[in-house]
Amino acid sequence: MYSSFVKHISFPFYQWWHGSDYLKILKEYEKSQWYSPEQLYDLQFQRLQKILIHAYENVPYYKELFADIKITPVDIQSFDDFKKIPTLTKETLQTRLEDLTAKNIPRDQLHQGVTSGSSGQPTYYHQDRNGNRIRKAAGRRLMKMVGYDIGQRVFYFWRESPYTILGGKKVSRSDESLAVPSMLIRAKRSLHNSFAVENQTLQFDPTQLNEEEMHKAYSRLKAFKPHLIVSYVSALYRLAQFFDAEKLTDIRPGSIVVSSETLYQHQRELMEKVFGCPVYNRYGLQETGMVAVECPERTGLHYNQEILYVENVPVTDDNNQLVITDLINVGMPLLRYETGDSASLDDSICECGRGLGRIGQLQGRIIELFPTKLGGHINGQLFATFHWIEGVRQYQVIQREIDKFVIRIVTDDTFKDANLKPMLDVIYEKFGNDAVIQIDNVDNIPFTKGCKYKLVVSEISS
Repeated sequence: MYSSFVKHISFPFYQWWHGSDYLKILKEYEKSQWYSPEQLYDLQFQRLQKILIHAYENVPYYKELFADIKITPVDIQSFDDFKKIPTLTKETLQTRLEDLTAKNIPRDQLHQGVTSGSSGQPTYYHQDRNGNRIRKAAGRRLMKMVGYDIGQRVFYFWRESPYTILGGKKVSRSDESLAVPSMLIRAKRSLHNSFAVENQTLQFDPTQLNEEEMHKAYSRLKAFKPHLIVSYVSALYRLAQFFDAEKLTDIRPGSIVVSSETLYQHQRELMEKVFGCPVYNRYGLQETGMVAVECPERTGLHYNQEILYVENVPVTDDNNQLVITDLINVGMPLLRYETGDSASLDDSICECGRGLGRIGQLQGRIIELFPTKLGGHINGQLFATFHWIEGVRQYQVIQREIDKFVIRIVTDDTFKDANLKPMLDVIYEKFGNDAVIQIDNVDNIPFTKGCKYKLVVSEISS
């Protein structure tokens, strides 16, 4: 009853009242997913030409780059021509953020975010608000393929960042919560939560996966009865192992979506057995939003082809990586952006009938589970907090023994030893006050064979 009310009455009314075209955009993308590959290529190239002209005229970095390689947007008449533009690295984004930001977009129309630091290096980025509305609709369209709809209950087995971005500055959520909202803000929040929320959501932090926490997760799931569970792969796989051993098999969502790590077949099979529903893989970048989701055919992940151009670029003889162009972010155009992730591409029409291209054989990062002598396991996402620490440019956490750690860090001139204290306190809390932590200051942390940084390593994990 609630789902139907939100989907058909309260949410559409709220959107209409605020003059939002979000639902109209969603409807357009639900239609365009059935376009032929040729129609989608034409749409992509039209948007590519527009973003190239915009970047050339309004973004200092690209004005400089185009001059260096002696071309203009007029010279790019095909996707092959587009390859003349060098790829954009995360390092360039980190060091040239302001030069990559469009000068004709007012700052109050930009959202600033920061990546979770999965490669060990935080990356700040800008997105314009209009593009974010389109991005949200396109992502919602992909999620509808797995049965996720407006008004449904969603359980997020996901760790919330300890910080947020307010006014362009990094603010801890604990500090943010200390601020007393005005009466007007409280009234707006009450109105929004009562009539405008797309989905009822419940979030559970999977960082500490001991028996007590997993029993607690079971109780929350049983009471909440979610239509959909969204989780990291390893966290939900560990929970499924526990539920299976404890015969806790009465949690029955409609579907499960996992991301942020490589999904292996044995993990999918166990999760589907325990939860009694299909498990779908999802891929995304914080810099570009949701990129791709599996459809029920599960022969690859359909990507948001209308708003992204995806390439598979060789790195070495044995490795390639996905390179993505955001076709709608006029606030900070990302042209041929290196993801660091390896995958294959399939532009043939899927059995489901959608013309959207697919990403296959996706090899992303693996988030380790760290055993603890206090009982259970700690999810490696705990260490994503390091990317917020001032002066830490890159890092890697290695568990040598159950209570012995080596933390490698690459720092800049703003780093102070005291900056590490909040994170070290968390480690002591999770692994015991007598845990031994060795800090190694290094010049760089090398790539793995797959051209990725391994953020966390447990040398004793099974």
